[in-house]
Amino acid sequence: MKARHLLFWLVALAAISAGRAQTQGASATGQSQGASASGQSQSKDSSTDATQSIVSPLGMGTGATLAVTQKGTDVTAAIARQMVNSPINFWQVGVFGSLNKNGQQEIYSSSDADAPGFKAKVGVGHSSMIRTWHEWNASAGVFMLHAWCVDLVAAVGETLPDHHAPDLKTAADCRQAVNIGRQALAQFPPVDLAGNVDQKNMEVDQDVLNRLSAAADHLTGQDQANICSALASSTKLFQTCTNPKGLNDEQKKYPALAANKKVTGEPSELQWKAWASWLPTVTSTPYRPLVGGVYDLSNKQNWTKLLNAAVGDVALYYGRIALGVEGGYGQTAKIVTQNVCNNTVSGTYTAQQCDIAMLGEPKPVNSWLASTTLQITPLPILAKGVPLTPGAEVTFSYTAPTSGGHSSELAVPIYLAPATSPLSFVIGLQPTWDWNTDPKVGNKFSVTLFVGARPPVPAPVTR
Repeated sequence: MKARHLLFWLVALAAISAGRAQTQGASATGQSQGASASGQSQSKDSSTDATQSIVSPLGMGTGATLAVTQKGTDVTAAIARQMVNSPINFWQVGVFGSLNKNGQQEIYSSSDADAPGFKAKVGVGHSSMIRTWHEWNASAGVFMLHAWCVDLVAAVGETLPDHHAPDLKTAADCRQAVNIGRQALAQFPPVDLAGNVDQKNMEVDQDVLNRLSAAADHLTGQDQANICSALASSTKLFQTCTNPKGLNDEQKKYPALAANKKVTGEPSELQWKAWASWLPTVTSTPYRPLVGGVYDLSNKQNWTKLLNAAVGDVALYYGRIALGVEGGYGQTAKIVTQNVCNNTVSGTYTAQQCDIAMLGEPKPVNSWLASTTLQITPLPILAKGVPLTPGAEVTFSYTAPTSGGHSSELAVPIYLAPATSPLSFVIGLQPTWDWNTDPKVGNKFSVTLFVGARPPVPAPVTR
């Protein structure tokens, strides 16, 4: 497979995934995104897994990641699809490719022991998060409608003189919030710069409270839509419609409302995901054949092989922490190249032509594969509200060929991503340590810079 073909398919897949991410990306961590203000709970769809790849700097979720090293460039891209209430409720396809500085495929993997070059991963599985949460949808929807009502009354209170905004922490529902707002408006109406009653703001505030009062006892999503439409000309008040808060934030903000409009049936903070995958790997390398017990250095051959492996993954999610374990069995190929020189002698003149190749045709062997990943997003080192939040992973992978020996790799990607974004733009560094029992390869250390699109740890999915 030529380098330009590899790049074409990687870029195409990344473009597809970026388009789908508008509906499949997520901006939630753990359970932080509960219900929307439209009356239906809506935890956005996300497809990130901690262990979708044993070598990529950030496990392949829906999106694309470009990694640049001192050796060349690695690209990962993936797409995924989820189906609610199905025994097998998601599938995913990811690719991983390497190019060296000359635009050719690399002939070794990041761990220098398993088959390198162009990898793919095709899998199906089941997640406890992908289901219809009927009770949670209904109860959270009711709570969020009343929370929106209280937020709108609070926005009215911001037009009142300083220190006279109503205290809405004691409001147990929309009706009580409206009554508290009306009392505050009557006692402390908005004033202009001259200290006189601001009639324009007064009329807007009264209109908002009247509309809320008419719907308070039977508040529905349609009532919310109608009121928001009427507020379109008031930028400050309309923000309560365009910038809805998260479920957890609203519950903390209004304790009396949370106690009265209880949210039940919400997902456990601990969730899981399990899936099985097929890992095809296209690898190729130039080699010199062994002829009659002697390597024919002048006979340049090229070895290309599709290697296959099967793996199983289990991921656990708890709050900001994700832990994944992967194990499998399949073909790997150890490829160790060296300088191969062909000397041409003509009288006293000697010409030497050298190339990098392997002596003898590579022989694939079956190997046990294992990896584990611990991800923390965001890291608890910065206060809330910052535009960029840090995250980190620790990934360890191990390959043990049945013919003997082993290789292992430890990678620690550290990255920054926007605090809230349907599809986070990620930039980070990944130091990597490799160990190999083959003395021709030995141990090595490298640092990777990577950028890409990265959905966060998934929250429960509802549709």
